[in-house]
Amino acid sequence: MRLMIPLCTLGLFAVLAFPFPAAAQDAPAAPAAPAVAAGPAGDGSPVEKPKAGDGSEAVARLTLAARLAEQGRRSGSPLALAAAAELYAGTGVKEVDRPKTSEDGGGNPAGDEPASAPAADAAALYAEAAEAARAAYDEAMAEYIEKLASAAGSRQALTGAIPEGHRDRVDPRATDVYDVTYRGGKPARASVIASGNYDLDLYVYGVDGRLVAFDNDDTSVGICSWFPGSTSDYSLKVKNNTDAHVGYVIFTD
Repeated sequence: MRLMIPLCTLGLFAVLAFPFPAAAQDAPAAPAAPAVAAGPAGDGSPVEKPKAGDGSEAVARLTLAARLAEQGRRSGSPLALAAAAELYAGTGVKEVDRPKTSEDGGGNPAGDEPASAPAADAAALYAEAAEAARAAYDEAMAEYIEKLASAAGSRQALTGAIPEGHRDRVDPRATDVYDVTYRGGKPARASVIASGNYDLDLYVYGVDGRLVAFDNDDTSVGICSWFPGSTSDYSLKVKNNTDAHVGYVIFTD
């Protein structure tokens, strides 16, 4: 008897198991590293959750997918990986070019390693999910996941605006820096998604050098939200805490 897993089941698994991330993570004080001026920036106030139909709704889906994929890899769960692949497949990304500078981590022997796979890659996740199913001796599930993968291109994308994302890679123990202008009077968000289970941190600094917001947990996803009082430039820093080159996609809105 073949195992059938409706798409809605995968979606329900994703929503119940991994709720959407919190909208904001402000900096009541600077973290231990890197060193920053004491105290939060004056415009680092929390913001509301993303509104339906704007680009950040899609970013939230991609962030959820990344967390599902991370959990799926750690637990060997084909269902989590397949659910992540479904979310990636239904959420487009408009790729943009964004210049960056780099703060070198001082060099590491692993610096000669090839870059990891691109972030937000649905096809790669479907393949991982099928492989995990076969590792669990569940050939029926593996075959069904492969059918999902082959049909992914023909399915209608989820509703909502397509977010603008920049794909890049960061060197081992290094930090990539992006200077981005955010308009005042509206919520500002930035997020980074790594290509796999790699520890990336995200820091947001104002023009005065103060830390506005940060996400420095030990996961592959970084999310920052704040409310600029006026239009201003911000520095977004993607810090690689691993000894490998890490591919990622960074979103700003």
